[in-house]
Amino acid sequence: MTRTDSDRVDVWHIDLDAAVKKAAVSLRSVLSEEERARSARIGDPVSRARFAAARGATRLIIGRCLGRSPAGLTWRTGRWGKPRVTGHEDALRFSLSHCAGRAVVAVTGPRDVGVDLERSRESRDVVALSRRYFPADESALVAEAAEDDRPAVFLTLWTRKEACTKAAGTSLLRHGLRLSVTGARGADGAVLAHDPSRQLPGSWTVHDIPAPPGHGAAVAVDGDAPVHLTIRPWEPQ
Repeated sequence: MTRTDSDRVDVWHIDLDAAVKKAAVSLRSVLSEEERARSARIGDPVSRARFAAARGATRLIIGRCLGRSPAGLTWRTGRWGKPRVTGHEDALRFSLSHCAGRAVVAVTGPRDVGVDLERSRESRDVVALSRRYFPADESALVAEAAEDDRPAVFLTLWTRKEACTKAAGTSLLRHGLRLSVTGARGADGAVLAHDPSRQLPGSWTVHDIPAPPGHGAAVAVDGDAPVHLTIRPWEPQ
């Protein structure tokens, strides 16, 4: 069924290692030649298999949404490499994020979308990082949190900013980090994010989404119109 709903966002959580065990061959079979070549250049066999599983699962999800063969899908990339499905740009937008053995795919109608999944790193000085990159009020949120809570607070803010950056279709994360992602909330509880400096123009509706233990995740869509969010696990058929 062709997707055209701009107020609906579907999110799939993928256990990449489980997908590899169950369907490595079939997931790899739908990849493009370019994706297979990229996979072959990854030296670590576990990372290589996870890459193929993430790309293969994304193709299967999009193919089902569009009623098209997943192997026949092609991407058209923007200036910063953000992909769109060739021939279906006005029907569907998508975003993929993967971290170690987990991945998240978000799909919506003709409304730019970005999703981010990150793992907490205990060795990271989140207070120093937030002071360096975040707006002052947000770096204060991290610094003033209880010590045990700081990594989670930092990760929530970081994933929101990353999701907005991906939705904007830019690799300029340094601009995205200046986004205000703790301001007004919409009727559906989403954060309405924007860059006060306007270096990253526009605004985004941002939802925190469930993530595996020790991870954070967020999804962002262009504009301030509310969205209906559906989150589910994905497994190979």
